[in-house]
Amino acid sequence: MPVKSAVLISCAGVALAARGGAAPPSPPTRHGSIELVSGDLYGSGVKALDNIKGKWSHGLKLLGNDATVTAEYDRNENRDFLKQASVSGAVDKIKYELTTRFGGPVDMSMQTTTEDGTTIEAQGEINGLSTRLTKVSGTRTVSIREQDCDLELSHDLDSNESKLRLSTMLGSGLKAVGLLSSKAGGAKGGLQSSMSYGVEYDTLLTEGRSLSAKVSPADGTGIVEYTDSATLDATITANFPLGGAPTVTAKRAFNF
Repeated sequence: MPVKSAVLISCAGVALAARGGAAPPSPPTRHGSIELVSGDLYGSGVKALDNIKGKWSHGLKLLGNDATVTAEYDRNENRDFLKQASVSGAVDKIKYELTTRFGGPVDMSMQTTTEDGTTIEAQGEINGLSTRLTKVSGTRTVSIREQDCDLELSHDLDSNESKLRLSTMLGSGLKAVGLLSSKAGGAKGGLQSSMSYGVEYDTLLTEGRSLSAKVSPADGTGIVEYTDSATLDATITANFPLGGAPTVTAKRAFNF
């Protein structure tokens, strides 16, 4: 930009501020990243480069409100085109996101939080001129016997299945999780119900190194994950599934 033009714009901004007006709006934000992902470095047949992912976002004004357009690329899903594109933002107290994967209906998500702290979310699809609701959910933190618990109730309209998830922190990064689900279509048209429980653990070992685990004591399944982004100029992730073979992958992200 020529120096003269820059000076004129600066003077205009100062003049507007002095008169109680607003300075010229700042340019929209733009940022992106490219991520290189390796294959399993622990097993045989290692692929030095297994996948390439990219993400780009751009801020803009939509109907007078701030919004963000995001495009994502995943070489393993579609080598020649974008994986998906979305637009997200908020209107008053309602957050929204519309996502297209090019070739099917547009996914829709809307979320709001009530005055008592309950978060309500609705998901659906837009196909041409028709809109279809697929899932509704509500989450809230409640106190049970002086213990804070996260409560989530959801219903999937496609499968006609309802779920109640209750989780609480036990301390030192340990969380207990219980899940109760019911689905129409049981014997004699009744309900099929099931209940499961598990424990989750998450801790930061040192700066850039974390350890997490999810275990289901009922069937002995689970996974332990170790992540290290401090040793190398990349993120190393090691997964140890209970009763399965471990995997080690590396990824390197470049931001712009």
